[in-house]
Amino acid sequence: MDRQTINSLEDIWPLQAELNARAGFDTRALGEALSEAMAEAGTYEPSPEGVDPDRSRTGPNVRLEVGRALKNYIDALAAECHELQECLSWKHWYSEAKQGRQYELQDLQNARVEATDMLFFWISICQLLGMTPADVYRLYESKLNINHRRQDEDRSQADHAEHEQENREVV
Repeated sequence: MDRQTINSLEDIWPLQAELNARAGFDTRALGEALSEAMAEAGTYEPSPEGVDPDRSRTGPNVRLEVGRALKNYIDALAAECHELQECLSWKHWYSEAKQGRQYELQDLQNARVEATDMLFFWISICQLLGMTPADVYRLYESKLNINHRRQDEDRSQADHAEHEQENREVV
């Protein structure tokens, strides 16, 4: 691949879609098919019979196809989280912990690479869900407002369940 200048999520999005297609999952096409199927159904909720209306383009169930790919990317993202954790002295029996340095960052360079690897899989997940960079910005802003409100109200863990419907307000 030729060296490219990357300045934004908008620049990254097609590059990640191309990489994913090379690896066997066309995240962009699957995400677009999911969005189209849900728009045709008039909802983002599953249909009662569990089958999407857009059979001709994506097969019998685009949500199932997206779900399979999503599981792969979620697992990969979780693995990267574990690899990032390994950059810390997090085990209580390590000598660092015994010296009062538990959770000390041991490998900054590798931690940065692992965080970047997480971005690869996060973007892939967003694409599978039919999201664009503009969707990410919009949803982030909406969710940010909710998170500020949650902190301003000094909510407890016990309060969490009764406010979970707030995520339905994120548009």
